[in-house]
Amino acid sequence: MTAPFSLSQCEIDLLSAALSCAPRADAPDRLLAALDDIAQRAVGHRLFTALRYDLKAGIAHRLYSSAPERYPASGTKTIGAAPAMQKMVSTGKPLLTPDADAVRANFPDADAIFALDCQSVLNVPVYGHGRLLGQINLLHAANHYTRAHTDFCAGLAVIAATAFL
Repeated sequence: MTAPFSLSQCEIDLLSAALSCAPRADAPDRLLAALDDIAQRAVGHRLFTALRYDLKAGIAHRLYSSAPERYPASGTKTIGAAPAMQKMVSTGKPLLTPDADAVRANFPDADAIFALDCQSVLNVPVYGHGRLLGQINLLHAANHYTRAHTDFCAGLAVIAATAFL
C-alpha cells in the first residue's frame, strides 16, 4: 500500500536534479518549481509562493510564484502589515487559514486572493541554520487544507530551505 503524499521516484529525481543546478537570475528557482509541482500533486493548490524574510527591514521578498503574472517573484510585502505573516514570525509555526472570513482578517491582499478563486491559505515556515528564513504558501478553495496537509508541507519546507539561503 502506498502512503498518502509519498514521493515518486520521478519526483525524487526531479528534486535531485534541481538541487544540483546553480540558480539562474532569469528563471524561477528550479527547486521551488519542483516543490510547486509536488505540492500540486500531493495536496493541490491554486497558487504556490515562497517568501524570504528580511527581519531587520521587516520585509518579505517573494522568491517564487506559480502565478508570476499576478504575484511576480520580484514582489515584496511588509511583515508588519500582514497579520498572518506577523503570526508566522512570532510563533514560527504553520498557519492554516481555512475560509474567506479568516482570509479577510489575516491578509491585507484578501481581494487579490479572492480574485484567484481562493478562500483558504496554508503558510508553512522555512528554517535553515537555526533561524526562520521565510515561508511557503499554498492557496486553494475554502476549507481545502487539513492538518495532514500541514504536516506534508512542513516536509517540503525543509527541502525548500536551500533555496532561501
